[in-house]
Amino acid sequence: MKKFYFILGIAFLTIVSCKNNETSETDVMNDTIVTQDSTDIVTENEVDSTVVDSSDVDLLNKMSTSTTTSTTDPSDGRYALAETKWKLVELNGKAVKSATNKDYFINLDSKSGKFAAYAGCNNFAGTFVMKAANKLAFSKIAGTKMACPNMSFESNFIATIEKTDNYMIEENVLHLHKGKSMLAKFESIK
Repeated sequence: MKKFYFILGIAFLTIVSCKNNETSETDVMNDTIVTQDSTDIVTENEVDSTVVDSSDVDLLNKMSTSTTTSTTDPSDGRYALAETKWKLVELNGKAVKSATNKDYFINLDSKSGKFAAYAGCNNFAGTFVMKAANKLAFSKIAGTKMACPNMSFESNFIATIEKTDNYMIEENVLHLHKGKSMLAKFESIK
């Protein structure tokens, strides 16, 4: 009979304690409980729950997190965007042939974040930013101011470069894009 009242008392205290303290948690008990005088032992079959004070539970020591960072190189070939000199072969869907014996090119320097370019007459320079693996933007473009017969091509080249927002490298070919539209195509110069 003592066991019955003992279990009933624990159940009553458990219910009252749960209602009064919403931060308490119920936990299934797998061990045995020994009463104060060690004469009555309650087994796990007779008691199935107990109140656990939330201050006794240290969840921070029970949880772990990990962060995995992977970088994706959008270039499939052995040529990197920067530190490769790229010869212009197509601009806005039209093949490009140099009017001089000098190649039209763009060359990006990853250490300084600057680029150099040539498109037939004047030399150009500026900065570039890569916000993500295949994202690319050019800014602060400036050039020499020599007067040349075909200035419209250079103007078109600079306007195209300024529109660029992403790129792709396949083998030794660099594609500059605005969204999904290809703006310019370059080949690596060895």
